[in-house]
Amino acid sequence: MDVAIEQAVSRETGQQPPFPDESLRSVTYLHVYYARTLEDLSRCRDLEIVQLVGCDPVDLGRLTHLAELSTVVVEFGSLKDLAGVQNLPPLRRFSAGMNMIEDLTPLLECPKLRRLDVRGNPLSEHSYRTLAPQLEKKGIHVSLSDESEWKMTLDLRRHGFPYSFYKAHDGTRICRPGLALTDMPDKSHPIVDREELEELLDHQPETIPKLFERDDRMPTTFAP
Repeated sequence: MDVAIEQAVSRETGQQPPFPDESLRSVTYLHVYYARTLEDLSRCRDLEIVQLVGCDPVDLGRLTHLAELSTVVVEFGSLKDLAGVQNLPPLRRFSAGMNMIEDLTPLLECPKLRRLDVRGNPLSEHSYRTLAPQLEKKGIHVSLSDESEWKMTLDLRRHGFPYSFYKAHDGTRICRPGLALTDMPDKSHPIVDREELEELLDHQPETIPKLFERDDRMPTTFAP
């Protein structure tokens, strides 16, 4: 079992690994940070809510055996492929802000889905302009980046920066989803506005990664 999942189970059960099967079956909620594999989540068969923060890789196929799972939160992770999400029949809330998702098509096959958050993702033109409105017509509340934020995330990716640009309560920020560039992708998100980023992309792109090293850019909180 991945150490990050062991730690999450210990927080919920008050026990230390190895965990007996009956203890794992009693777990209905897990908050997992920085897991490198989700393979053993299937042992928590009665899991109803899972929050995965900064996990990499994220394979939704690892969740399809969880018959009670109604809420999935994947934040600041490496989630790109939504294949398998349609095999979670109870799913009502899917929050996947600041990941690497491009295609929303599998979400069209989620019959009970009612809330969706895909802010800070490099969605394709088709997903942003066509599929998201289709999901809303199905009665799903969809949270998207506004167009300028979405386009900036795409621009960063086109320039070779796998970052997300998103709006927070105190300004706009960039973050580095997944574990390829940082051990804690939910931390240290520099505040930077769109106009400044555009200027840097045009004239000094090499300085953009250095924003993550500047304490004067760091907010005191990190939630969007």
